[in-house]
Amino acid sequence: MTNFWWNNAQRLVDTLEADGYLADPHWRQAFIETPRHLFLPAFFHPLPDGRWRAADTGSPDYWESVYSDTTLTTQLNGAITPTPNTEPLAGEATSSSTQPSLMAAMLDALSLAGSERVLEIGTGTGYNAALLSHRLGADKVTSVEVDPTVSAVARQRLNLAGHQPTTVVGDGQQGWGSGAPYDRLIATVSVPGVPAAWLSQVRDGGVIVVSLWRDLGGGPLVRLNVDDGIAQGLFLPEAGGFMPVRSVAKARQALSIAAKQTGVSRPATVPGEVLHEPEIALWIALRVPVVTWLGFTPEEGGLQTWLFAAGGSWSMLDTTAGTVEQFGSRRLWDEVEHVYSLWEKAGRPTRGRLGLTATSTGQHSFWLDDPSNIQWRHS
Repeated sequence: MTNFWWNNAQRLVDTLEADGYLADPHWRQAFIETPRHLFLPAFFHPLPDGRWRAADTGSPDYWESVYSDTTLTTQLNGAITPTPNTEPLAGEATSSSTQPSLMAAMLDALSLAGSERVLEIGTGTGYNAALLSHRLGADKVTSVEVDPTVSAVARQRLNLAGHQPTTVVGDGQQGWGSGAPYDRLIATVSVPGVPAAWLSQVRDGGVIVVSLWRDLGGGPLVRLNVDDGIAQGLFLPEAGGFMPVRSVAKARQALSIAAKQTGVSRPATVPGEVLHEPEIALWIALRVPVVTWLGFTPEEGGLQTWLFAAGGSWSMLDTTAGTVEQFGSRRLWDEVEHVYSLWEKAGRPTRGRLGLTATSTGQHSFWLDDPSNIQWRHS
């Protein structure tokens, strides 16, 4: 361990502590003593034009970036990895090293005593598995990764860091039954809903920490207690999600089509900012399903917020004019405004008051304050 990277790791820990993370001294020590740079010898920086620039240990901002509270992209289009001294690349982020503060929040939500067996869904770079191995011992950590190449590289880097957890290639939504039952499950990928396989592989009294994937974002990060095949708990106060730009390419394609169509216009009663305000954005993302969004600045100025759904439905909110134009069988901004009204009637609750009950049949019930106070359900 050199003073150079130790000092950088200490700087990262100081930042996390100042922001209210790492109250548990065990996690504080894990973040100091786990060299993030071993798992990130190269990565991509996003550029203003939407392309990506590769960075590595020779880049002037390498050490600052690696030991900053930032998500760093490590793969594009499911295959492209960063190669130094190349021209900027176009592509969609498909693998990354998660923002350390989000990792800290999720790890803390596991409520570990130190002897638990943990299943991690989404090995990625291996950094999170290394933190778990530092805290628990590698023999208590199993990590599943769908991409064989990503898994193999992570295993090599874990070895360099002195950890040999069980790393397997497989569909994370199926968990890893061979090692069950587990005391804890943490997913560093987002899933549409809590898979039934997880409920059967986490013992009664165990905990699941997962981010639900929604195209509209909202950061639905939830901590669930497992009992008799049912997982139940509250969403965390912190928003958290993974790979949040998956749907951008589809939205841009939809915009090129929508620009040639004419919808029905009316005054908007809710501003576009609600999609990004943490408390209401959670409700909107969860209750307005299968909808992507895109911000667009036309040549004549102003700002437009576009929503798109399957079947060609779209809504365009013109922030300057305060109007919304809608097309297709779904009136998407009507749906947003309806959810906003329900949230207001509920007393504008914070995200930490919303809860989830997930069953092995796939039913998800969303409730406020108490599991009996169900607000909506979906399967």
